[in-house]
Amino acid sequence: MQTIVSKIQTYFRTSFQKDLIAGIVVGLVALPLSIALAIASGASAEQGLYTAIIGGALIALFGGSEFQVSGPTAAFVVLLLGIVNQYGMQGLLIAGFMAGIILLLMGIAKLGTVIKFIPYPVIIGLTAGIAVLIFAGQIANFLGLQFAQRPHDFIETLKLISENIPKGINPYAVLIGGITLLVYFIWPKINKKFPPAPIALFAGIIAGIFFQNQIQTIGNLPSGLPQFHILAFDFQTIELLLPAAFTIAILGAIESLLSAVVADGMTGKKHDSNQELIGLGIGNITLPFFGAIPATGAFARTATNIKNGAQTRNAAIIHSITVLAILFFFAPYAKIIPLTVLAAILMMVAYNMSEIHHFRKLLNAPRSDVLVLFLTFGLTVFVDLTMAVGIGVVLAAILFIRRISEISVVTLEDSSKKGNKRAQQLQEQIKEYPQISLYEISGPMFFGAASMLQDNIQHKKGEILILRLKHALVIDATGIHALELIIDKIHKNNGKIILSTIQPRVRKILEKHGLIKHIGGADYISKDTEEAINKAKKIIDSEKTK
Repeated sequence: MQTIVSKIQTYFRTSFQKDLIAGIVVGLVALPLSIALAIASGASAEQGLYTAIIGGALIALFGGSEFQVSGPTAAFVVLLLGIVNQYGMQGLLIAGFMAGIILLLMGIAKLGTVIKFIPYPVIIGLTAGIAVLIFAGQIANFLGLQFAQRPHDFIETLKLISENIPKGINPYAVLIGGITLLVYFIWPKINKKFPPAPIALFAGIIAGIFFQNQIQTIGNLPSGLPQFHILAFDFQTIELLLPAAFTIAILGAIESLLSAVVADGMTGKKHDSNQELIGLGIGNITLPFFGAIPATGAFARTATNIKNGAQTRNAAIIHSITVLAILFFFAPYAKIIPLTVLAAILMMVAYNMSEIHHFRKLLNAPRSDVLVLFLTFGLTVFVDLTMAVGIGVVLAAILFIRRISEISVVTLEDSSKKGNKRAQQLQEQIKEYPQISLYEISGPMFFGAASMLQDNIQHKKGEILILRLKHALVIDATGIHALELIIDKIHKNNGKIILSTIQPRVRKILEKHGLIKHIGGADYISKDTEEAINKAKKIIDSEKTK
C-alpha cells in the first residue's frame, strides 16, 4: 500500500503537470477534428465527441502504447460513410462492435506483428486515395453548396458539385472557409508548438458570427454524457456486415500500429502491438453501446501529445476529460460552428494525410511497387476501400513471390564458358563421360519456381544427372513434386540422379517425403561435387562391363 502511495506521489511530483498540459492541448485539437470527422462520416457531431471521450480513455487505459491518442480518424471517413449510406447508422454501430471483437481476437492471438507485413505501396496508395475522397467530399460544404441527396462515391460527388456550382456558390461560406484555411496555413509560422486546428476553428467561428443567417452551421449539440443502449442484431445482420467489420478492424489496426511506431520513434520507447490491438478491441466493443463511431490511434493527436511533453498514458485520458468538459460547458455554443469551417479543417487534414512526398518518392521504386501503388490508389478512389486493401495486398504478394522465385539453374558447361575456374576443372573431369550432366540450383525451390526448375533441365537417354543444391536453402511440396517429375523422366530414360551438397534442412525434408528413397537411397547423395562425379563415373563404368 505504501509503495502505491509513494508511486502516486512521485507521479504527481514529476509527471502530472506535463501530462495535464499535453492532455488539454490534445483535447483542444481533438474537439474540431472529432466533430468534423464524425459529420464527414455520416454521423452527428456529438457522436464524434463521444468517440474521443470514451474511445480515447478506454484505448489509452488498455492499449499497448504510453503515448497513443485515439478517436475518430480521417482514414475511417470514407469507409464509415459508405456503411452509413448502405446500412444506416444502426448498421455502422453493429459493424463497429463486430470490428472491436475482431481486433480483440487479433490481439489475443498475437497478430499485432502481422500488420507490418502489409506492403508500403499499399499503405501509401490507400492513404492517398482516402485523402482525395475526403478532400472531394468537403468541397460542397466549403463552397456552401447544398445537395438534394448524399453522394455515394467519388464520381457522383464530382458530378453533383459540377451540377450545383452554376446554381450558385455561397460567397459567405467561401469567405469564412478561406479565412479558416489562411489561419491554418499562417499559424505554424507564428507558433510551432501549439497546433493550428483549434486556432483555425476559433477564427472561423468568429468570422461566421457576422454571417450566421447566410451560412449552414452544425446545429444544436446535446451536452453531457451519451445514454447507454442495447444493440439489436441477428445472424443475418452479422453475415451482411462482416466484410465491413473486417475492413474497419484491419484499417484500424494498420493506422493505430503505424501511429504507435511513429510514437516509438519520437520517444525512444517501445509499444506492445498485441496489447494495442486488445485496447482497440475493448474500446470499439464499448463505443457502439453509447452511439459512438469506431476509433483508432490518430497520428496528429499522438504527435501533438508527445510534442507537448506527455509522460504517460494519463495524458490521453486527460485529453478525453478535456473534450468531456467542453461538451458539458460549451455545447450550447457549438451550434454556431459553420460547416465551411469544418470543411476547411478537413481539407487540411486530407492534404496532410495524403503523403504527397512519399507518393512521389515511390514513383522511382521498382515497376511492380508502382503498379501496386496506383492500383491501390485507383481502387480506393473509384471502386471500394475493402477491395483496394484486399487486391493491393494480394497483388503485392504475387509480385513478391515472382521476385523471390527467380531460381537460377546453371549447367557446368555454362559456368565453364563464363571463365569459372572451378567449373572448368570439373568439366575436365567429365570430358570423357558425355552421359554426365551437372546442374547447379540457386534459390528457393518452392511453388513459385517449380515450373522454372523443370523447364531449365534438359534430359538425354541414359544420363547421370548431378544436381548441386548447395545454394537451394528452401524447398516446399511443389518443389519436391518438380524434383519427383525430373527423377521419373530420368529413370524412364534409363538414367540416374545424384544429389550433391544438400543443405541439412532440405535433406531432412526430402527424407521425410521419401524422395531420397525414390532416387535409390543414400548412395545417390554426395557431400561434394567431386564425390558425385566419381559416383557417376563408377555407375557408367559398371554399365560398360555388363
